[in-house]
Amino acid sequence: MTTSKASRRSPKTAGVIAARPGATYAFGATLAQIDRCHQLLRTISAHSDMVAVCAGAQLDDASLSTLGESIFAAAHEVRVLVDTIYAQRLRGGEPLEEG
Repeated sequence: MTTSKASRRSPKTAGVIAARPGATYAFGATLAQIDRCHQLLRTISAHSDMVAVCAGAQLDDASLSTLGESIFAAAHEVRVLVDTIYAQRLRGGEPLEEG
């Protein structure tokens, strides 16, 4: 019995796209930044799922506004994190040629 490469991948690498040969990297991110981004995206996804599943009908006003505020705060933190990573240009920050 044979298995495809996709089915043998671990869950952590299943969605990873390999860099093309000769790719130029423009930004660097620390593992802590990647972990935090992943955590924030999971938070946004989970809270959004809760809002979508309940459709507001079974949530009181305080719960709905709390979920909305949490989604907004996490999304804002993702934006700040992306801006921080953007500022961490590799190769001394000089502009890279489009490839």
